[in-house]
Amino acid sequence: MEKIIEKHYMLYPESMMADWFKLLYQSEFGNNHIPDNEKLNLKVLIDEIKCKKSNKADIEDIGNGNMRVYLGYLEKSGLSYERFVKIMMESREMSKGTIDGFWSKVTLLEKAFKRLSVPITIDEFHEFEKKYIEDESSTDSCHLLSHSDTYKEKYNPSYRVICSEYAEKMDLWAQVERLVNHAARNKTMVNIAIDGMSTAGKSFLANMFSKIFDCNIIHMDDFFLKNHQRTYDRFLQPGGNIDYERFRQEVAFNLISETGFIYYAYDCHSCNMSEKKAYPKTLNIVEGAYSMHPYFGNIYDLHIFMETDKKTQLERVLKRNGEELFECFKNEWIPLENTYIKNCKIKDKCDFVFRT
Repeated sequence: MEKIIEKHYMLYPESMMADWFKLLYQSEFGNNHIPDNEKLNLKVLIDEIKCKKSNKADIEDIGNGNMRVYLGYLEKSGLSYERFVKIMMESREMSKGTIDGFWSKVTLLEKAFKRLSVPITIDEFHEFEKKYIEDESSTDSCHLLSHSDTYKEKYNPSYRVICSEYAEKMDLWAQVERLVNHAARNKTMVNIAIDGMSTAGKSFLANMFSKIFDCNIIHMDDFFLKNHQRTYDRFLQPGGNIDYERFRQEVAFNLISETGFIYYAYDCHSCNMSEKKAYPKTLNIVEGAYSMHPYFGNIYDLHIFMETDKKTQLERVLKRNGEELFECFKNEWIPLENTYIKNCKIKDKCDFVFRT
């Protein structure tokens, strides 16, 4: 948070106390203050865009997994207002924060004021802090403030606070929306693959897609090998530890189907197959390691790679799968995935790469 305070001061040196407290509040609580009303948020957004004085299109990190996305970005990228509001609403659901967290940030701000040449004295700081706590218009010990008149006049702020998981992928959402709109006009489909390292967030990203787009989500985990397919020769193949033949037959060949299709999910624990249906939708997301196996051919319109560092990966595996499966992931499954990624040059083929 200290670095964010310093950067904010460099960008907005004439910030007043209200602007600093607003920054801290948004950092801690994200956009949880917006109404739980999508139509109202859309109306307010459109009204603000009509009268905004700045075309700033930056995305600024404000800490605690939150970012300010300036509204000029919408014009720059072409992302629709409706889609952006969906992202706002999902960010609202993901907002977190505590009162103690907010006041810890206030303490950091006070220390930063002593270190930086901020044109606000410590006495002025404490006087503002006292009035903020005693504000009779608020029932909470911390509350959101408006920007000061000075800040508005100097910097013309026009932005929305979005959780970083969505904000960092704004270019992706804009490109996918363009593809989907084009496909809808031409009555075709958009197929997207999310491949990458174990625990890097492939399933999480697919779930994010499902929140803001109407789409099918197909999981590569449904195509693990059956016991009799797990041979020594099979595992020597890069990407051989997935039933790529069945995936191509049941899914890859059918991704352009206008009527949807049936495929089957294999459960490794019960050794049973269950029927699943992909409905006729413009957007299909195939999520999971091996989703870009060369055996499938050129079936995707967009390729996404998810990665993380080895230490974080192993920590996540232990937390997610427990000690019982940890060694299997570490010594068998992760090395097989890495061999596939390296030999098939998966990352090099991707349009977007995200590190988590």
